[in-house]
Amino acid sequence: LRCSIKTTLNSWGGSKADAQNCEVLSIQGNTNSLPPKESIFTKTTVKLFLSNNDSSQVEDAIKTVSTGLDLPCIDLVIVTPPDVSDDATLESLEPMWQGLEDAVSRGTVASIGLADVSTKLFTELYEWAKIKPSAVQVNLSSCCIVSPELSAFAQQHDIQVLTHNDPAEIVDEEVVSTITSCLGLSGVQCQIEWIARHRTIQQCFGLVKDKGYTLALACDG
Repeated sequence: LRCSIKTTLNSWGGSKADAQNCEVLSIQGNTNSLPPKESIFTKTTVKLFLSNNDSSQVEDAIKTVSTGLDLPCIDLVIVTPPDVSDDATLESLEPMWQGLEDAVSRGTVASIGLADVSTKLFTELYEWAKIKPSAVQVNLSSCCIVSPELSAFAQQHDIQVLTHNDPAEIVDEEVVSTITSCLGLSGVQCQIEWIARHRTIQQCFGLVKDKGYTLALACDG
């Protein structure tokens, strides 16, 4: 990821003035939209890592990624909430999930899912949600297998179970410092608002056509 960020900053079309004049700065590499005929046979998945559960973060991330990829509809958006501990509650997830439901209602996202929450919380959200999650993602670094309870629930409700091994911290302070330094933002305090990782695959052959990250930084000063 560090190498990707360095390459993106070197080819970034914005200026230091653009960065200094923004409260929230989105950094995205140059992406090539797929030809219409080819896009029919591809699937784009976006995974969001949020700093809070506000619906505004979900809306901003989806809009930014869709615009950058020139994609009218993202096939699947999976969200990792900021708190995936056993203390996380359904109430805390409701604003975020309502933001996802709004995106589906607008037609900018086809299906939605959740990552890394407990089986209990996932089932609670499923029962509460108006638009149900179609996928659940489990981190295999925290458990070696998917729990039998989650597997049974997913099978009963036709939910796709996915696994991943993402680190707990996708972007650390060193990476943020590298970004602000490259953009000439000396003396400016920046924090990660959200991170989006996208991957587009050709469904027939499973070939990865495109992948990358988009970062949103909230800068003050």
